[in-house]
Amino acid sequence: MKALYFQMDIMKLKGTRYTQAEIDELVSMYNKDISVYKICKILNRSETSVKNHLKKLGIFVPTEVAEFDGDVLNFRWLYWIVIPLFIIDPKFNLLELILYGVFN
Repeated sequence: MKALYFQMDIMKLKGTRYTQAEIDELVSMYNKDISVYKICKILNRSETSVKNHLKKLGIFVPTEVAEFDGDVLNFRWLYWIVIPLFIIDPKFNLLELILYGVFN
């Protein structure tokens, strides 16, 4: 197996096709839960190339990152309440109250 890695480590020209040995090794490494980054380094291929080839084989399913609207976590309204309370009476400082409760 190490001989295969050494054989595949030889620099390839841009745009060369995958050999059957590379495809077999790509599938076996991905099934062994080796990261795509490590597979790229071993096969001397780009990450995009490896992912696209795994997609073409039907093995790689890209994970989707959950996107959310920035307004969902908008706490600007809180500043209109908390900051005036700090100005009126500094005893409303929540951090101070928590630390006072923990250490006393």
